Amino acid sequence: MKSSEQTDDSQVRIQQMDVLPPDYLGWTAKQKQEFLWHDRILKSRYQHLPALKNIDVVGLFLTALRAKMDYESDEAPPNWKKAIHAHASVAKIQFVPTNPPLFTGLFQGADYGLLRLSVTGNPSDRGFAPGLAIKWLVDGNPSEDFSALVSLTGQGNNYNFFANEFSNIVPVVNQIGPRLINLIFMRVSKHPTKLSLQGLGEIDQQGHRVASARYPTQLFLVPSQTVGFPESPGHDFRNDLATIPSGTPLFSVYGTDSSQTGTTETQQSENRSNAQLIGLIKTTSEFVASSYGDSRLFFRHQRFGK
Repeated sequence: MKSSEQTDDSQVRIQQMDVLPPDYLGWTAKQKQEFLWHDRILKSRYQHLPALKNIDVVGLFLTALRAKMDYESDEAPPNWKKAIHAHASVAKIQFVPTNPPLFTGLFQGADYGLLRLSVTGNPSDRGFAPGLAIKWLVDGNPSEDFSALVSLTGQGNNYNFFANEFSNIVPVVNQIGPRLINLIFMRVSKHPTKLSLQGLGEIDQQGHRVASARYPTQLFLVPSQTVGFPESPGHDFRNDLATIPSGTPLFSVYGTDSSQTGTTETQQSENRSNAQLIGLIKTTSEFVASSYGDSRLFFRHQRFGK
């Protein structure tokens, strides 16, 4: 049974939190991660999970989406509300590159990241549609973020969060719901189903700029065979994620710098077959569902093909 009083307690705690410290941007990546984790996420941890919300299409239309592309902060703008992906669980993560690394910047190693795993909306409304957002914290600079989906339509009644691969580019779907959401995002991006990874290749975690950056155009995050949950409905993904221990390899990461970044199933398949293993992502904490992770932790989208 959920306790609305206890759930409200976490909301009160987050409302009482101050904005980020004025010197926060100049901190090291490690300091930023520890602050966000201990002073924000853990302090607003839910004692009882709030119910998953349906997609708010009207709310998405009214959202100032330009801020999603242009606002450089680890904390959301004032009065920011999530119309999709409203509830999530967050863990600390690390990126371990292959040796030698194939790309530059953060692709050569990132020790201080945050991973937010969510579903687009209540699975009982539109099916189970998992998504993720990753934040790599950087010494003395804004973080570099990216997001990835399984697809625009999700995976139906398969409730295993790790049943499919994730990518920063997903094929266009000729269905009313996805087409409507694409039209909304086209107000701020010419390529609403693609996100750029350029920024991740242009800076390392110490804040050093890369003179000749090399970065993938597309990533494929392949879930580890050591993680997985029942496909059948009836279990909350946040409870599933809470069972994953720190130190778990979650994803093998494959990348390609192909210029062919089309959004058809055929082009997606070709890019996947040409992608090379570039590293793995592993957890460095447990997964935590929190009010801060749901409403205040902010991930910027990088426009594709500026």
